[in-house]
Amino acid sequence: MNQIGRGAAIASVDDFMARTRRHLGASVVLLDSDFEMIAYSARSIAMSQDHSQSVVRQATDADTRNWIVDCGITYATRPVRTPANRNTGSKARICLPVRHGGKTYGFLFVLPDDDASISDHELEELMPLAAQAGALLAADASGNGHLAGAFADLLEGDPDRSSAAAEHLRASGDVSDAEFTMLATDHDAIDRRPGVTAVPMGRLTAVFVTHRDSSSAALRSAVDSYTAEGSVVGVGGTYSDLRDARKSWRQARLCLDVIAFEPSKGPVAYWDQLGVYRLAAIASAELIAEAVITPAVRALFEHRNRDLLSTAETFFDNGGDIAATTDALSIHRQTLYYRLRRIQELTTLDLSIGQDRLELHVGLALGRLVGGPGTSNRS
Repeated sequence: MNQIGRGAAIASVDDFMARTRRHLGASVVLLDSDFEMIAYSARSIAMSQDHSQSVVRQATDADTRNWIVDCGITYATRPVRTPANRNTGSKARICLPVRHGGKTYGFLFVLPDDDASISDHELEELMPLAAQAGALLAADASGNGHLAGAFADLLEGDPDRSSAAAEHLRASGDVSDAEFTMLATDHDAIDRRPGVTAVPMGRLTAVFVTHRDSSSAALRSAVDSYTAEGSVVGVGGTYSDLRDARKSWRQARLCLDVIAFEPSKGPVAYWDQLGVYRLAAIASAELIAEAVITPAVRALFEHRNRDLLSTAETFFDNGGDIAATTDALSIHRQTLYYRLRRIQELTTLDLSIGQDRLELHVGLALGRLVGGPGTSNRS
């Protein structure tokens, strides 16, 4: 994922505007789907609110608005550069659609004369942020907007902001102190049902599920509703103190990382069932990689014969069962024995020794998850 999209979830439209302005080095204006101004962020103090509003009025008079719409911004899913139009007197402009769930909720315009040095790559880098802003506007439209910022602080803010958000949510009655579980899903629905609160959280949706009784019916119902529409779901641990929501959320997101790494673990992954993958939640990807990618593990990751890597992983996945491994790989037993010998020679590990097997098994499993050599980096 690109650098601008790596940060924590935006907590508000103002946060989105500030980050966008800094990224582009230009003043920006956000309009709603009816071309009414929602917010602006000036590149300099000289760009006053009156100036911004004047620019917006000029940009959205009837003729200019029709010209811009005719350029396709209403249904665009990527940045659009609209050319100048002599007939209307409109200047060339840049527009980023602000969308969520397949619907356009607004338009982000780079103000005139500020776009000369802005590249297509810089604009594309902003699309993840624009999607987050679209989710915030969708939440406002659904009446859930006041929760978005509070949950952003609760789940991803620093410890002080998180604790303050927990107190605010508890005092407001938006969530209760009953047992709860956090879900992370790529589903884009922002809804609120009895015992379930869903809010946008970056590229994901955070779902707060309250357990109304000792059964897990509410949790099963929430999971089923998202997976029924083809989404993947990570299920964090269950807690009773709102201050632990950030912990459950971190666990739920790690579950999604595991599904991305190993799709067979999905479409639902539970923190309580992650096994050794839970180790990846205790430190940064860099520290985990440093700990588990030993020279032996690295040698196998980087070896040009990828059959050896897949053989080792399949062998471990099948608990060292020779018959099951040969069946899974569709190879002869003697071929498997040959590959296992090559793996031992390459890594200098003896797979008949439990500690050596553990080093390689854990290193391969967690190494892939945290972006070891020869693998894709975890987002």
